[in-house]
Amino acid sequence: MNKKVVLATLSALVAAASIVSAAPQTSWEQGEWQIDLGAWDPKAKADGYESSTKWNFNGGLGYALTDKWALRYDYHGLKTKMDSFKSDGDEHEVNLAYSLGKNWAVFAGWNRINNDLSGKYGGNFDKTNNVAQLGLAAKYDLAKNLAFYADGAVGTKKTSLWEAGLAYTIAKDWDINAGYRYVDTKLDDDHNIKYRGFLVGLTYRFGGHKAEAAPVVETPAPVVEEPVAPAHVYNDYYLDSIHFASDDDQPLPSESAKLANFVNVAKAHPDSTFKLVGNTDSDASDSYNEDLSKRRVQNVAQYAANNGVDGSRMKLGYKGEKDPVASNATEQGKADNRRVDIWEHK
Repeated sequence: MNKKVVLATLSALVAAASIVSAAPQTSWEQGEWQIDLGAWDPKAKADGYESSTKWNFNGGLGYALTDKWALRYDYHGLKTKMDSFKSDGDEHEVNLAYSLGKNWAVFAGWNRINNDLSGKYGGNFDKTNNVAQLGLAAKYDLAKNLAFYADGAVGTKKTSLWEAGLAYTIAKDWDINAGYRYVDTKLDDDHNIKYRGFLVGLTYRFGGHKAEAAPVVETPAPVVEEPVAPAHVYNDYYLDSIHFASDDDQPLPSESAKLANFVNVAKAHPDSTFKLVGNTDSDASDSYNEDLSKRRVQNVAQYAANNGVDGSRMKLGYKGEKDPVASNATEQGKADNRRVDIWEHK
């Protein structure tokens, strides 16, 4: 799929909406915030009668409590124009989500759906449903920077909802989204009301893990730098991967246990040598990423040398963005690619 065509199409949808719903995140970093601004164009249908569509504001705010748990609030306008009737309500959601991995998350929470209706020939009806709901979210990379997303939930008050669409990464921490949303909930004892329509949105993420320097001493380590042979040979054993924040050459604070384990293994196996290979995500240019991956692997080696591992036992290499282990179309994929891989050669 032509990325320029996708970007142009989604941008046109945003422009048409005047304001710009949110593709669900299925993975996140502790301390990360997500802000969503969007609009959707629902129509309402109940007991065979329909309204006309009207653009409504959508908004959302999410916060990652840990690397697995996140809390999220979402607002959806439910205003439509008069046909057989019109609606003038809104929807408020608060959900607690749990990541099942890169592509899946489950969520549960509370959804307040206000159905405020007025008829073409007079009469008003105001019904608010307080719904307990349980749902599943999915996100799957289709190409670089382009992902398919879907989420759905069922709840009390005969309620169900789902949304599906495309998310396109336009810059670091920025996505645009376009999709379709459907809500079905109880209106009275005999009828439900349905809201459905297209939506567009803009997502911004910030915060999360902050990189801190590994506890190293500012003395050069006598390490040997040379081209790295393929790791998948008989005597090479994968040990671990040390991960980094975006555009940073110091390991994440959460990697301290992995760094300590590398040192312990090296000391326990004095006859082994170790291959360290630096990698990056696809942000920035090839030359910049090559230099960044070089600095990353040097800093991991420096840490090991400063903690008693002879530099001559470490062979260093760097591949920039050329050896990804995950798609760079998602933030989680990029995080997986920002790494130094360590192999033990026995």
